[in-house]
Amino acid sequence: MILRGKLFAESPIYRGNARKTLFTRDGDGTQRLVSLAGEIAGTAQSLMDAFVGKSGNNIGLLDRIWLRLYNSPMPLDLINGVRCNLCDESYPKDNFFDLRMGIRLDEDRWAAEANANYKMETLFRNSVFDLELSIKDSVLKSKDNEARLYYVLQELKEGRFWFGAGKSKGLGRCRLEMEIPLSADTNININPKSNHLTLKLTFNAENPVLVGWNWGKLSPEIPAFAAVDGSSLVEAMYDILEPIRNRLEAVLRGPILTPEDWKKKLAEYLPRVMAIWLRERSMGKSEFWTIPSSGLDKLTKGKFPLSSKLVDRLKQIADQPFDDLKSVENAINEALGKKANMTKRVLEILEHKSSAGHKFDDSAWSELANSMFLDASLRDSIADQIQNEAAVVGILTEACKNILPQLYQQVDRQIRLIESDPWVDIEIVNREEHIRIKTMLLNGQISEAQWNNKNQPPEGISNTTWREFLQAHNRVQFRHLLNAKNLKKSIVNDNNFVEFLENYRENVRQELSQSYNTDYRLGGVANREVSKKHGKPYDNMFMRMLSWSPSSQEKGAWEVYIPGSTIKGAFRKRASQVLKTLLGETNKTDELLNTLFGVQNQRGLLYFSDAYLKDPADPERSWCSMDGVRMDPKTARPIEQAKADYLFAYGENLSFQLRIDIQDIGEKNLEAISFFNHLLRDFQMGDIPLGGQKTNGFGWVNSEITSISWLTAENDGISKTLFGERELKHDNIWKRLDIEGEEVEKALLLAESLAIKGSKGDRKVPRADEGFISHRMFGGYCGILTLEGEILTPTCVQESGEPSFRAILEDLPVNGWDFFSMSPPSNDSRSPQRAYAL
Repeated sequence: MILRGKLFAESPIYRGNARKTLFTRDGDGTQRLVSLAGEIAGTAQSLMDAFVGKSGNNIGLLDRIWLRLYNSPMPLDLINGVRCNLCDESYPKDNFFDLRMGIRLDEDRWAAEANANYKMETLFRNSVFDLELSIKDSVLKSKDNEARLYYVLQELKEGRFWFGAGKSKGLGRCRLEMEIPLSADTNININPKSNHLTLKLTFNAENPVLVGWNWGKLSPEIPAFAAVDGSSLVEAMYDILEPIRNRLEAVLRGPILTPEDWKKKLAEYLPRVMAIWLRERSMGKSEFWTIPSSGLDKLTKGKFPLSSKLVDRLKQIADQPFDDLKSVENAINEALGKKANMTKRVLEILEHKSSAGHKFDDSAWSELANSMFLDASLRDSIADQIQNEAAVVGILTEACKNILPQLYQQVDRQIRLIESDPWVDIEIVNREEHIRIKTMLLNGQISEAQWNNKNQPPEGISNTTWREFLQAHNRVQFRHLLNAKNLKKSIVNDNNFVEFLENYRENVRQELSQSYNTDYRLGGVANREVSKKHGKPYDNMFMRMLSWSPSSQEKGAWEVYIPGSTIKGAFRKRASQVLKTLLGETNKTDELLNTLFGVQNQRGLLYFSDAYLKDPADPERSWCSMDGVRMDPKTARPIEQAKADYLFAYGENLSFQLRIDIQDIGEKNLEAISFFNHLLRDFQMGDIPLGGQKTNGFGWVNSEITSISWLTAENDGISKTLFGERELKHDNIWKRLDIEGEEVEKALLLAESLAIKGSKGDRKVPRADEGFISHRMFGGYCGILTLEGEILTPTCVQESGEPSFRAILEDLPVNGWDFFSMSPPSNDSRSPQRAYAL
């Protein structure tokens, strides 16, 4: 039996190697095709997920679900083959996907730990896979296997299935869509220890939130050296219609010499390409009918002749083209007057003709004018000249003068953004040196003696790269490293990674250059003008990811989100501080932290999801800008070079959704779950901040638990401990409890009685390896200091957003500023505003 369905990526998926780089490619990697592994095979697969199979202590994901539900291994060969290939439409044009980046915090400093960051390619959220399961019929019909397999697949359909790395950090959650042609039996007994708790939470940005993206910060002192291709500049101009943009990319591709030279080419080619497209849309084969003047004399002869007076009237409309027969008939009737009964006689000499020509396409003009904000009144003049390409180009050249300045600004932003990603060039240079080392190994140019000497790098390889390469491969014996097949695939992967970074850099640069991601600046005379003309891309921007969508032109659509790793890290930091306050630096503290959040080679109870916007469609709606400066202590004046600009979430309309899953809570986990309940309360009260700039007041969010879903095999035991005597409903093999609204708060109170037990242990001051007092010391010694102040003199904190007050006085627009304004940027970036002091 073959079962077929679609597997949807509810979140991005990562399945790669321990170096956390590219998604694992099929074959030798040259075609960059991806699939989710069907079966575990070989030692290389022992650390990776697959649907079925076994290697060492690792078993397939479907095997795990079976074992978890039924407390017995899945029958051998029940599923004897799995194929899960990414659908063609979910590939972007270059077969590269998204980049997820993260850091690890040093508990002593609670700052980013050096050399512990990661970058990995993840498949797009909302990607779709074709899933095919090969079932062995003889095994399926044995005992209860058919019903049991049905409920295993049902878990996938309900979205309680994760694939790949980072499961507890928001990655890998999948949902199956399949018509399951198997019989179900609700009397199947499942493991009494099986259960699943799902919490859904929401929080908004009533207090500013900035979960920063690792792009955008300009570093003029570390200039990037990537060349800019003209086609990437055009590709970012989303206001230009796609067919026109594609043609512009073709004629303006290649490295640009200077921005000014390239802008002149854009000004020359844009109206020309627009005119060609309009004429093509207006070109077609036209049909028409005429009354030939040469045939009118025949009408005066025959059985029913027309008088010479009537023929003279018909000559007035002879040889004129008519679009259809009805028009011709009406014209003849009018010419014949009282003799209209002779119309059929005239219709006998009609001539039907066709010709190729241009008939103005109003729909094409409307598309063009609306997308590029052209003057709609130009329609008639262009329609009159549609046969003359040069004339149309001349009209559009004048019209484009109003929109070119905005396109020029976008070009300037992209050019400046080259300076915002020098780390990409560092990564590329490092990877290119890796390729040279592997090529030398492939060609026998590195001996085993040199391999064992970290102070003897090959010619052309830096000492730093050589040591880093040796460290990365210290578990591989030299003779195994020389395997030609593996070396060639590794070189392909490195080349792919270089190209991936170059492509992703272009995608990000195009996104950052959009008007809604550009800082507003005061400029003009006396700084009275508020305009993006004086703006630049923000230094620090809210996190965003690429998601697949049918209308995203095969390259992904940007979506704002908060990574699950950020949320998990914030919860873990709070948990660590509280536990080390209550229990000290003890084994008990480590045990509770590891039970909830996991440790190397041991997954914790908690699965955090990414937090997505409820309504991600409008990227401009409630985002705000802020600038910050560093003061010179000697002069008490701001240091202009140290200015930083932030684009952050602010406003109750920006509402995020979060999901936390917990599987198989046992008696031994109750203490940890009780503590997690207190963490949830802290999150609800705003005591677990998210993101950056926390010391500046950002990130303090108040969450709300909107629903609790509890699935369990039995009514008593853990279920009663957590939720009391509540009635559970049958849901297939599960007993289910759904709690929403006000009942959520009452349900959480039941866990209050579960107290943390243990001693505080040794309370001596913890110190870091460097000797300073660790930040772990201050977990339980911090509090909240509330101050009230009265403004005695006027106070002004200047803001780079839009004016918070607008008025029309004496026919002039007047924009004013509050003493402290956190107003979001205007949606209209095309018309500069004027601000006057009030």
